[in-house]
Amino acid sequence: MQLVINTPGTFITQKDECFRLKQKEKQFDISPLKVESIVISNQAMISSQAVVLALEHNIDIIFLDTYGDPVGRIWFSKMGSTALIRRRQIEAMGSPLGLQLVIDMVAQKLDNQIRFMKKLMHARPGREDHFLTPIQAIEKARDDLSSSGTELEAARNRLMGLEGTAGRNYFQCLSGLLPEKYEFKGRSRRPAKDPFNACLNYCYGILYSLVEKACILSGLDPYVGFLHTDNYNKKSLVFDLIEPFRIYAEQVAIHLFTGRKMKGDYFDAKEEAVSLNQAGKPVVVEAMNKHLDESVRYRRKNVKRRFIIQHEAHRLSNLLLADFGEKRPDWLEIKEF
Repeated sequence: MQLVINTPGTFITQKDECFRLKQKEKQFDISPLKVESIVISNQAMISSQAVVLALEHNIDIIFLDTYGDPVGRIWFSKMGSTALIRRRQIEAMGSPLGLQLVIDMVAQKLDNQIRFMKKLMHARPGREDHFLTPIQAIEKARDDLSSSGTELEAARNRLMGLEGTAGRNYFQCLSGLLPEKYEFKGRSRRPAKDPFNACLNYCYGILYSLVEKACILSGLDPYVGFLHTDNYNKKSLVFDLIEPFRIYAEQVAIHLFTGRKMKGDYFDAKEEAVSLNQAGKPVVVEAMNKHLDESVRYRRKNVKRRFIIQHEAHRLSNLLLADFGEKRPDWLEIKEF
């Protein structure tokens, strides 16, 4: 499980080879064998003994900012493999393979959006007109991906343009499904300008930490991406690889709002910036973890969504390691709709 610390003043220490959490008058122990990661999203204290216990069990400790984005992590020092995978990453950046990887990731993202919108449409008979135009726009963008040329550098702007066009249609459609007071005008990131985007950004933040962990365990370098350009200290591959999995966060956010589980007092607003507060964060974290821990069909097996991220990162590593002319492993099979 992912241990999420939301309560200010929580103290995490180690006792009898277990994590001990102290919150005012309460305390309880958790075995490290049950913990995959520790996420701290508020003012909390953690002892060096607890950090060592986490490192001994390959448990990463992640610190989130107000918006739910990871600002730092404590991680065991060894990468998931030799440097060969990272060398292949760099080689792929300037090869047709790099372009194909990008097209695969963006195509899977758009396929997920189309399937999700069709599922929402079928659950709302009589409102088909609300969905048909945006679905057609996304399908056109999906079809146009294949005509992006052969060089990644030249194709990057076109691919991001197609992705942006699809995204505008997608979120405009989703906005119209929300209760009227929560409708929004488009994506806003840092800061969010409305409650829906504040919730969605927080869900994305949880995903970012899982994708980065999957990259490291698979021997991939989080800083060497294909679609997102290489800026100083930017985890480009994490921004790339999260694209097919953003649907997990979007499903949670939509169901929270359409299910009327979000309340106005779950948010703080100031100077046109909206963020989740201490009442809202536990609701979103619980919903996100419940969704990630749900088993779905994946490559003819029942697998928890959170583990699919790790499986696909490993498949990407194997794909990069395949020799020229060798049959490359298929990857990105995320079909649950």
